[in-house]
Amino acid sequence: MKFNIRKRTMLTVVLLIVLLSFFSYKIVKIFKGHAKPWIVADANDASKKFITKDTVIKKIQQKQKLITTEVEINEKVTIDNSWGNIGIFKKMQNISFTGKGVYVVDLSLLKSSNVSIDSNNNILTVKILKPKVELVTIDESKTVYETPEKGLLRFGDVKLTPEEHEIMIENVKKAMREKMNENEYSNKALTNSQKSMENIIKSILNNDSKYIVKVNFL
Repeated sequence: MKFNIRKRTMLTVVLLIVLLSFFSYKIVKIFKGHAKPWIVADANDASKKFITKDTVIKKIQQKQKLITTEVEINEKVTIDNSWGNIGIFKKMQNISFTGKGVYVVDLSLLKSSNVSIDSNNNILTVKILKPKVELVTIDESKTVYETPEKGLLRFGDVKLTPEEHEIMIENVKKAMREKMNENEYSNKALTNSQKSMENIIKSILNNDSKYIVKVNFL
């Protein structure tokens, strides 16, 4: 009799375990079927719904120095080897130089404080340094040496020593740089730099962002 009771008890326990396992499996399956997986956004992907200053800065800094504008500059130099102010001792020559100037925007030092995000109005503003003249080169193939003007008592070509020629070239480049800082050229560089930066930021946002991009100069 005691054996039968013990046997029944064991069967009951086994049955309860089986039933509990079955229902537990069903419950887990139901919840798994309705659960939505969490997706961790890639911090480097600025195309997500939310963007951060650090993301924008990191992407922009990869550009380092951005060439935004190239301009052609002309400069004329007069070499005067005259002896005094008397016409018969006059000896002069004009030389026309053509150079190329490059404007660059330095992005390597851009900080988080240079970026502001207005989430309410969907405006992203970036402040950058104004473009500066990075390089001026002279195209020797376009240099024009005009016929020298000589008085009756002056003969031969106008000649410069290598040192004098080097000084002349440096002065020409300096004059070209000064021209590039004038409004005629610098305003063009500002406009081009602004457009270039806006395009870069839009590309960082994959061109489908809801944000309006604005670029201001410091």
